[in-house]
Amino acid sequence: MKTERRYSIILEHSAEVLLEHAPMAQIEAFWDANDTRYFGLRVEDEHSAHARVIVTDEVPEEEMELYCL
Repeated sequence: MKTERRYSIILEHSAEVLLEHAPMAQIEAFWDANDTRYFGLRVEDEHSAHARVIVTDEVPEEEMELYCL
């Protein structure tokens, strides 16, 4: 029996958990609702049953020009 992978979204600089042990559908809904507020940095333990998505609320340099127009 295959277990559905779960994800937690964690804010990098404060380690605040924004979403915990969520299925992919909730992750997608989170991004749809917050795609201008948070920016994905990396996924840790992506091949385990529980992956952590590390995000930031600071605009990355490569995206800064998009927001400064």
